[in-house]
Amino acid sequence: MTKKVFLMRFFLGMFLFLSFQSIWSQAYAGLAIDNDLFFGKDYYYSSGVFLQYGYTKDPKAKPLTGVNLFSPIVPEKKKSVHWTLGQQIFTPIGRYDSVTKNMDYPFSGYLFLERSVFTHKKETQFWGWGVQIGLSGPPSLSKPLQNIYHKTVLRLPALSWVGAQAAGVHLAIKGQHTQAKTLAKKLHFSHQIQAQFGSHITEGSLRTGIQWGLLDPLAFYGPPNTSAQSGWSTHLGIQLKYNLQDYNLSGSLFNDASTFTLPSNAFRNTIEAGIAYRNQNWQFLAMAKARSKDTPRQKYPRHEVMYLSVLKLF
Repeated sequence: MTKKVFLMRFFLGMFLFLSFQSIWSQAYAGLAIDNDLFFGKDYYYSSGVFLQYGYTKDPKAKPLTGVNLFSPIVPEKKKSVHWTLGQQIFTPIGRYDSVTKNMDYPFSGYLFLERSVFTHKKETQFWGWGVQIGLSGPPSLSKPLQNIYHKTVLRLPALSWVGAQAAGVHLAIKGQHTQAKTLAKKLHFSHQIQAQFGSHITEGSLRTGIQWGLLDPLAFYGPPNTSAQSGWSTHLGIQLKYNLQDYNLSGSLFNDASTFTLPSNAFRNTIEAGIAYRNQNWQFLAMAKARSKDTPRQKYPRHEVMYLSVLKLF
C-alpha cells in the first residue's frame, strides 16, 4: 500500500467516524456563572464561573451495521459524561476590612475540576455519580482574579482578603437521583436527591419544584437531554440542604491552618425561580436563587444570586 493510498483511507475513515458520531451522539459546551451583582450586591457567595462540556450517546440511535442490522431491538440505557472546570469566590460584607473580628464571612476561593457520569433510564429519570478534585486558598487564584476584575471592570480598590482560608487540596465523590412526574401536557413535578462527601464540602440535599413548558421535565436539574424539545419552560422550586462540612467557613477537619473561621449552619435552603429556552443549536437558562444564611454571623437572612448558563449544542 502506497503512502498516498494509506492517507486517503485514513482521512476517509476519520470522516466516516466523525459522521457516525454526529448521528448517534450529542455534545455541548458552554459557560455558566453565578453572580450577586445582578441584585446590587457583592458579598457572601459573590461569584461562580463554570466552563462546561459533555456528551450523550443514545444506543437506539446508533447506526446499524451488518452484525446488528436484523437483530431484535433491545432497549438500552443512555449514558452521558460531563466535565466542569469551576471557580467559586466568597467574601464578607466588609470587603476592605483589615481586622477579621469585624467580618461576617471569611474570604475564600475554590478552583475545581469535576467529572460526572449519568445513566438515563428514561426521559424522566436518571442516576449520576461524579468525582471532584479542587484547590482552596491562594492556589485557587481567586484573590488575583477578583481584584483584577474589581480594578479593571468595576473601577474599585482591591479587596483586602485578610484572614483568607488556607491553601489545600480537596477530593470529593458525589451521587444523585433525579426524577420527574408529568402532571399535565406541559406541567411537571420534579425532585432531585444529592449527596457529596469530601474534604471541602460534605452535604446532602433535596431539590424539588414545578416546571411548566415544552422542554423536557428535567431541564433545570441536569445537563441537556438529547430528546429535549425546542421552546420555553419556567421553573419554581426549593432546595433543602443539610451541611456537615463547609471549608469556606470552618476550614479543614484535619488541621487548624485557617486564621479565621466561623460556625456553619447545618440546615440551609434556597428558593429558586427560573426560565429556559432551547432551539436546535443553543440552550439559555436563567435562575434567580435566594439563599438562606450559611453562618449565623451573616447580617442578612437571605442572599440573592443569579445563575446564567449559555450552552452550544453540537
